[in-house]
Amino acid sequence: MKRALFTSLTVVLVAGLAWVRGCSGPRPQLLSARMRGPVAEATIRNIGWGEGAIQVNFRLRPRGGGAPLLRGEKATLRPRETARVEMRIDGARGDEQLDVELDYPPR
Repeated sequence: MKRALFTSLTVVLVAGLAWVRGCSGPRPQLLSARMRGPVAEATIRNIGWGEGAIQVNFRLRPRGGGAPLLRGEKATLRPRETARVEMRIDGARGDEQLDVELDYPPR
C-alpha cells in the first residue's frame, strides 16, 4: 500500500515538473546590442526550454543630450534559440547610445 502511494506521488511529481518546464515560456538573455547606421540590432538567446513571444525595447540616447528615441518590437523565441532582432529607426544617425530591455511576457 505504501509502495503504491509512493510510486503514484513520484509519477505525479515528475509529470508536474515536466509540465512546468515545458510551459514556462522563454527566458531571454541579451547577448549584444549595437547600432548600424539607423538600424538598431540586438542578439538574444533563449536560455530556457520554453518558447513564446517577447518584447524587445530599444532606447537610443543622443550623445549630445536630448530626448531619447524609444521603439519596441516583438519576437518569438524557440527553446535554446539565438536570434537577431533588427529595427530601422527613423531619425537615428547611428552614433547614439543604445540600451535594450527584454520583457516576457510582452506588453
